[in-house]
Amino acid sequence: MSDKQKVLICGDVEGHFKFLFSKVDAINKKSGPFDFLLCIGNFFGEDNSELESYMSCEKTISVPTYIIGPNRESDLKNYTDGDGYEICQNLTYLGKRGLYTASSGLKIAYLSGIEKASTENKDIYFNEHDVMSIKNSCLKGQPSFRGVDILLTSPWPDGITNLDSNKPECKYQGSKLIAWLATHIKPRYHVSALEGIYYERPPYRNQNQGDGNMEIATRFIALAPVMNAHKKKWLYALNLTPVDRSRLSDLIMKTTDETSSPYPISMLSDDPMSQKQTHTQFFYDMDSKDNGKRLRHQNDNLNKKPKLEFDQSKCWFCLSSPVVSKHLVISVGTEIYLALAKGGLVEDHFLILPITHHQSLSILPKNVKEEMDLYKKAVTKYYESTDRVPVFFERNFKTSHCQLQAVPVHKNQAPALKEMFEELAECNNFKIMELPQHADLQQIAKPGVLYFYAELPNGEMLYYRIKKDFPLQFGREVLASDRLLDINDRSDWKDCHMSQEEETELAKKIRKQFTPFDIDT
Repeated sequence: MSDKQKVLICGDVEGHFKFLFSKVDAINKKSGPFDFLLCIGNFFGEDNSELESYMSCEKTISVPTYIIGPNRESDLKNYTDGDGYEICQNLTYLGKRGLYTASSGLKIAYLSGIEKASTENKDIYFNEHDVMSIKNSCLKGQPSFRGVDILLTSPWPDGITNLDSNKPECKYQGSKLIAWLATHIKPRYHVSALEGIYYERPPYRNQNQGDGNMEIATRFIALAPVMNAHKKKWLYALNLTPVDRSRLSDLIMKTTDETSSPYPISMLSDDPMSQKQTHTQFFYDMDSKDNGKRLRHQNDNLNKKPKLEFDQSKCWFCLSSPVVSKHLVISVGTEIYLALAKGGLVEDHFLILPITHHQSLSILPKNVKEEMDLYKKAVTKYYESTDRVPVFFERNFKTSHCQLQAVPVHKNQAPALKEMFEELAECNNFKIMELPQHADLQQIAKPGVLYFYAELPNGEMLYYRIKKDFPLQFGREVLASDRLLDINDRSDWKDCHMSQEEETELAKKIRKQFTPFDIDT
């Protein structure tokens, strides 16, 4: 994978899906492939019927597309899950707020809705708690934080046109909370919409706390609506190396047109509530009823128990944990280890796991994922030596540690796999979908999304986003079925119990068989 990421960003779509996706498809064929299409502003409009052909898969979206949330009450009906979800193939709602880190390392911070101090109709409003949450997500575990690559907000930040000699004459609805957020997370590109115009501000140099280090510059871009009558620019293309993989000298390089930060120095305060200006929503009247509620809410938060950090020593699958079943380990690499599954469907039912703690495949760092791919190839060759092919699957639901399972079936049974997954899914009242060729799980399943994922021997990838409940043994049940392994009595691992002595002997046998195919061989 190239470090460079090609990204398209568009303004308010307002329901013009056919025009948008046709235009993007043409650009993608001519100048792509693009990794993302990011949509800001009002994605849905008064008439959203054009989306139906994409929902039914009659038409396809060629570039993975991500949208943020509603800015008006009339659009709330178009969002069924505030935490983000997959709307249809290659179209995903990111959620109310957060930080999305792509497999390439590209960091995209996003905030849905418009600013309002009140919690009324909170699905279209954000407040100081939302911007604090995003800041904490960006800075957590980053002692040498440089910034993020892209910040997506529908409203403009308040004061963004300051110090620009060519600023637009229009009055805009700016948000002080967004200005505060941009000051702290230092996006290389900050993109907004809603105001009906195209505006690209000269880059501005971010502020710091006076430690003498030069900060990166931010480029603010406002995009016009799709199909606007004045033919103002509504689509913008970026080609950038992720911030954490860029040379610092490139990031801080000055341009002839750059300005100082348009935001006041007070924005550097760690508390977004410190911007006490009575003429804005950013200030709270100390005598108001709303403020009393806010103070009580803050006191309630202080009385809450702190969130417990994950204890890696108690994880059943972290290799350094004292509770891990080390006698089942077959091979250990730098980032990944291979083990026999406890209560496996067959003798050489493998688990491919990261050595240190990572929740799921969808958030694996690049170096860990690369070594996992090496182990997948080694397991494939091992199975091929006995005319079998692997089915890899992961259930990111009611698990704490990434576990990619590998189960072999005879190569003659491979053509039936997809149909069996689809049939059993239907029996369990859900529909499993096939991902597009060359799709990237880490682009489809953002951090926190629960899912089931399978890779078939012919390269097909199956995916289901888990929303409420899910049959825990689904992957095993498919493979244990009559048309495949025909071992229905082994679909639940608890029914396949072996003593530790038996497990140790089996691991010794498989370890010897696997050695010629090991990644270090």
